[in-house]
Amino acid sequence: MGCAMTAGTPNTHASSTGQTFTDAAWLDDHFEASRPEYEAQLRAVGIRPGWRVLDAACGSGPFLPWLAALVGPAGHLAALDLAPDNVAVVERRVAMSALPCPVEARAGTVLALPYADDSFDAVWFANTSQYLSDAELATALAEFRRVVRPGGLVAVKDADLAYHSIAPAPRGLVLRLVEEGARRGSGQSAGTLRTPLLGGWLRRAGLVEVWRRATLIERAPPLDATTRRFWRGSLTFFASVSAGWDLPEADREAWEGLRDPDTLDRFLDDPDTCLIEGNVLAVGRVPARENG
Repeated sequence: MGCAMTAGTPNTHASSTGQTFTDAAWLDDHFEASRPEYEAQLRAVGIRPGWRVLDAACGSGPFLPWLAALVGPAGHLAALDLAPDNVAVVERRVAMSALPCPVEARAGTVLALPYADDSFDAVWFANTSQYLSDAELATALAEFRRVVRPGGLVAVKDADLAYHSIAPAPRGLVLRLVEEGARRGSGQSAGTLRTPLLGGWLRRAGLVEVWRRATLIERAPPLDATTRRFWRGSLTFFASVSAGWDLPEADREAWEGLRDPDTLDRFLDDPDTCLIEGNVLAVGRVPARENG
């Protein structure tokens, strides 16, 4: 679900960067649990055959096969991630696969992209804006605009906690927890609360023809093994960080119950349970240069 609360919390699924929910195994589970909706979001961007595309903050590289299918044999992909361990996973997977186009993977930061101006036709930036401060997001978007040619696309996708919910549970349970995390200084929590405004961030970065689309990812029992593992890990993490926080009494009771493994398992098996994750995709175009 992608919301860090406190440093040092057990089971944060961190990569070598220390960022919560960024290790390859966790990213793989999250991707598989959301596969149909994620594919629809990526296909909606407008990436064309023959394009050069940057998968910025690629994580374990789950989007690369779909991106490769979109650009085809005449295209080219670059994959960049802050975590060298994730880049190693990507390189290993690319070497073992039969993707239709070349893929170049390297470690680096979206705050200073190691690419020349106008290197790409599009940038895909998924599930990572939440890790950036406001100033860092502005820098990253400026970098995306720099490396994408005039007329090319910048696509940013991330979790929107306003849509996240689990039922039966107090309405707004997850959102209030994340809001409290932001109040306590979690930049990642604050980053997820910023997601509904991504369209405005793209416009302020100078992109044009900006549009946004919200997507709900809804699951209910019986859950497949991967989806169950993903949601069990998410709820275990949220329940663990909620202990002792300034939350409504009903929220504290709900999270306390979910801290018990047997109660959590019963919740995930209950046919009345509903698990909803919200995502927002925002896409903008780099404007044409003025003549002269």
